[in-house]
Amino acid sequence: MVTGGCGFIGSHLAHALAAQGAKRIVVVDSLRYGKPENLGALADQVEMVQHTFGESPRDLLKPALEGVTHLFHLAAEKHNQSKDSPARVYQSNIVGTHTLFEDAVEAGVKKIVFTSSLYAYGRTTGAPFVENEVPQPRTVYGISKLAGEHILAHFGQTGDVAWNVLRYLFVYGPKQFAGQGYKSVIMKNFERILGGEPPVILGDGKQELDYVFVDDVVEATLSAMESPVTNEVVNIASGHGTPIDELTKAMLHVSGSALRPTHGPPDWTQGSCRVGSADRAAEVLGWRATTPLEVGLRRTFDWLRQNRQPSL
Repeated sequence: MVTGGCGFIGSHLAHALAAQGAKRIVVVDSLRYGKPENLGALADQVEMVQHTFGESPRDLLKPALEGVTHLFHLAAEKHNQSKDSPARVYQSNIVGTHTLFEDAVEAGVKKIVFTSSLYAYGRTTGAPFVENEVPQPRTVYGISKLAGEHILAHFGQTGDVAWNVLRYLFVYGPKQFAGQGYKSVIMKNFERILGGEPPVILGDGKQELDYVFVDDVVEATLSAMESPVTNEVVNIASGHGTPIDELTKAMLHVSGSALRPTHGPPDWTQGSCRVGSADRAAEVLGWRATTPLEVGLRRTFDWLRQNRQPSL
């Protein structure tokens, strides 16, 4: 079962599972942000369940859990949604997650991989995040993700289920923006470039983010499920920070554009550095990100160019 399977990362994961020969794939999605088109031809091969965690009756999901042996829980109300609907974020990411894990244990699921976030750490500057530091989330979303981690550990202790938690850094790639979901700076500025508008850099562009291509993230997520390693909390990060001005330069290069970026007023990210240590993932999962930034950006740009909606 893949929750959030019609979204950005979830749809890539569902395709990877099908390519590996999974006998049965159950995709659960509220369709609030994800869309079935992200599954392409796979939409006819999976079992699709429309379900909103924390809102839909839990009995609707229980039949779909019958016979499921492995659960990837990616569905969540995201950081941007938490600004407008904090109660919905708590209801989905905490209450809904608790209910899902409870029902999964009851159904006999053998292992759960839960996707958490860098927002669980809380801080926005300093050395790369390491998994054994004390998390101090400062956002509703980060609080809800850390709670999800603890809920999973609870069921690992009280129920017969193995688990791993993955704290994703900044994942990018084709299909990133769907419906009303979060549109990253990469997608925003690629869209501007395609429209003949200069990319915008907020502030001085020195803020650093840790970008990981979606194919690498899917590989890590599968490794977390397939590995005999359990009860681990692991960053899924490149281990390297990329300043926004360098990112923008690379984006202009891969798109073949002669545009020059413009600078807007600084926002809250000014002076920030959000990078994750990748050492623990290498140690326990044997995984490191391998897609060079320019390669990932080119693949993202090519996908966006081919799938961009024409202007009215």
